[in-house]
Amino acid sequence: MLKHSTPEWKEKVILQSRSERYTRRLLLFLYKVSCALSLISCRLNRNPLLFTPNRRRRNKWLLLIWRFVVVIIYWGVLPALFFEFQKSPKNYADLFAQLQSLSVVLFAVGSFIVQSRSERKILSLLNRYLAIYRRISAFTQSSRMLPTQFLVLCTLKFFITLWGCVHEMVELFMVNHVVIEGRLLAAMFGMYMWLGMLFVLDMCFMALLITSFMYKEMGTHIQEMLEHMRPIEEEKDLLGQRMTDYRRMQLLCDYSDELDECAIIYRELYDLTLCFCSACQWQIFFCVYYNFEVALLLLYQCFCLYLEKSEMGLVLLIMAGNKMANLVLLLMCADAAVKNSHLPERLPLDIVCTDIDQRWDASAESFLSQLKVQHLEIKILGFFKLDNKFILIILSAIISYLFIMVQFGLTGGFEESELVKQLLNVQSEGNSDVSNKNNSNISNNNK
Repeated sequence: MLKHSTPEWKEKVILQSRSERYTRRLLLFLYKVSCALSLISCRLNRNPLLFTPNRRRRNKWLLLIWRFVVVIIYWGVLPALFFEFQKSPKNYADLFAQLQSLSVVLFAVGSFIVQSRSERKILSLLNRYLAIYRRISAFTQSSRMLPTQFLVLCTLKFFITLWGCVHEMVELFMVNHVVIEGRLLAAMFGMYMWLGMLFVLDMCFMALLITSFMYKEMGTHIQEMLEHMRPIEEEKDLLGQRMTDYRRMQLLCDYSDELDECAIIYRELYDLTLCFCSACQWQIFFCVYYNFEVALLLLYQCFCLYLEKSEMGLVLLIMAGNKMANLVLLLMCADAAVKNSHLPERLPLDIVCTDIDQRWDASAESFLSQLKVQHLEIKILGFFKLDNKFILIILSAIISYLFIMVQFGLTGGFEESELVKQLLNVQSEGNSDVSNKNNSNISNNNK
C-alpha cells in the first residue's frame, strides 16, 4: 500500500489543515483587535495579501493636539495602576517602591508616545513580513510554515496576558480614587489605551515567534536539500542506477541556484529582523522593564503583608509569576530566533562532493561567509542582548532584591523613618509656599 493512502497519513493531513485554519483565524482576529484598539488604521486586502493605509486627509495640527490630549489623559490615569505605591512613604522601602512605580509610569508614557508616532513604520514592517512569508512559502513549497506549536504558544501568551490584565484593571477601577473623584470616564479611556499597550507588547512577542519559525523553515529546507543531494555523491539515483556526469552536473547546478536563492532570502530576513528590532526597541525594552519591575513590586507587597499581618499574599506571588512568565516567553522567542538563524552553519554545506563542478563550492562558500558576517543578535538600545542567558541575569537580580528586602527587614528598614517624614514635610511646605505666593500674586493683580 502507498504511504500517502495510509490512515495515519490522512489523519496527519487533517490535523495539519485544521491547525492551519486555526492559525489563519487567529491572525485575522489579531488584525481586527488591533484596528478596534486604534493601533493601526488600514485595510487588509485579500488578493494580494497586503495592508494599505486608509486614505484620509489629516490635519497635522489637529493630530498633534489630539495626541497631546491623549498623552495628558494617559499620564493622569496610569498611576492608578500603582495606587498602592502612590501613598505617602513612611520608610526607605516605601520610598524606593514609589520611585520604581514612577519609573514604570514614565517608561509607559514614553513607549506610548513612540508607538503613536511609528504607525507608518509598523505598517511597512507588516507588509514586509507578509511578503517574506509568501516568498518562503513559495520557495519551500510549504503550506504550513506556522505549526501547531505557534498556535499553542500564542494561546498560552493570550491567557497569561488576560490573567494579568484582570488584576491590573481592578487596580485601575479602584472605587476610592476613581468614582469618588469623578474620573470614571478618564479611567475607562486609560484602560482602553492600556489594553492597546499590552496588545503591542504581545505583538512584539508574536513577531519574534514568527521570525524564529521562518528561520527554522529555511534551515529545515536546506537540511532536506542536502539529503536530496546524496545521490550526486553516491553517483546513483533513487532507483539504484548509475547517474551520468551530465545528470550529476545538472542537479548540482540546480541545487547551487537554490542555495543562492536561500542566501537572498536569508539576507532579506536578516534585514527585516534588524528593522523590527530598531523600530520596536522601546516597546521591547518597556516589555522587559515593565514585567521585571512589576514582579519586584509585587514581591515587595508580599513582604509588607507578611510583616504587617503575618500572612503570605498568594495572589501577589501568583501575579509575580505571571509577569515572569511574560518575560521568559519573550526572551525564549528571541533566543529561538537567533539559534534558528545559525542553523545552516551547523550543516555540512562545505563537504559536499563537487568533483565535477566548482559551482556548488562557490555558492556554499558565499552563503557561509554571509552568515558569518550577519551573525544575528537581537539587542535593544544597543546593549541589552535578548537570549536565555538574560533570563539567568533577571533571576539573579530578583534573588538579590529578595536578599535586600530581608536585610531591610532585619535592620528596621520597614519601620517608620523620621528622616523620610522630614524630607516629605519640607517638600510639602515648599509646595505650599509656592502656592501661597501664586495666590498672593493673583490677588494683587486683581486689585
